[in-house]
Amino acid sequence: MEPSGAEFDYRAYQGDDAEPRRKGMISEAACTLVVNGQKWVTMLCTPTDLNYLAIGFLFDAGVIKTADEVDEVRLSSGTKELEALVEVSLRRKDVSLPSDATLTTGCSGGLTFYDIAARRSPLTSALRVAPAQIYDAMAQLIAANMELHREVGGFHSAALSDGRTLLIVAHDVGRHNTLDKISGEALSRRIPTRDRLLVITGRVSTEMLAKAARMQTPVVVSRNSPTGLATHLAREWRITIAGYVRGQRMHVYSGEERIVVPQSEATEVGLGSS
Repeated sequence: MEPSGAEFDYRAYQGDDAEPRRKGMISEAACTLVVNGQKWVTMLCTPTDLNYLAIGFLFDAGVIKTADEVDEVRLSSGTKELEALVEVSLRRKDVSLPSDATLTTGCSGGLTFYDIAARRSPLTSALRVAPAQIYDAMAQLIAANMELHREVGGFHSAALSDGRTLLIVAHDVGRHNTLDKISGEALSRRIPTRDRLLVITGRVSTEMLAKAARMQTPVVVSRNSPTGLATHLAREWRITIAGYVRGQRMHVYSGEERIVVPQSEATEVGLGSS
């Protein structure tokens, strides 16, 4: 299914003058995740890459560690319009729905079964990046979005970068869903996430930072700002947050030791990754 959905009529105003126009809107659907025959959660999302979304959700929730734990993923339409069903069969049959869920600040009302503020060991990473690498990674993500933004708009994007190119790009109405799609695709395609950059268009909230920590990505790059709690946790977990990355400007809120100048002194991204 394409990210862009049905077209709608609207009126575009400039001052008091208006003219009729028509454009497509970003798709949104209710996606129900069923694990080993048990309904777990219904998520509002853009109905693309739902296999990656499901696998990434289970990984970020700490239910699985590798894609090898997944036996099968089946996608189908739900019983109602704008409804999707993702059925995941895990090799372990003793997995049950976690008892504690957290309603996150994610768009469309994010939900996680992972303790997003759990005590965890700080990330250890030899990664060093130059400001130019951060600016370029964001520019690449914006360029990757340009056509879809021009067509429909109204969505968030995220990418996994090695400091030179974007390895994975994901779009969704929910910013937290984009990171689940990233981690799910990375697991499925055996793409390492450790010692990479996560590049996102939305706000860095605690659940976004927790997903970055789960993926062992020590640098989070955003066009927006982090929340206060996310900044506090980033400093504890030694994750670098570069916010308001626009053009040749950024605000570094944590982990400034990973930012090196000039670029010739930057350690290649991925050094020391396993």
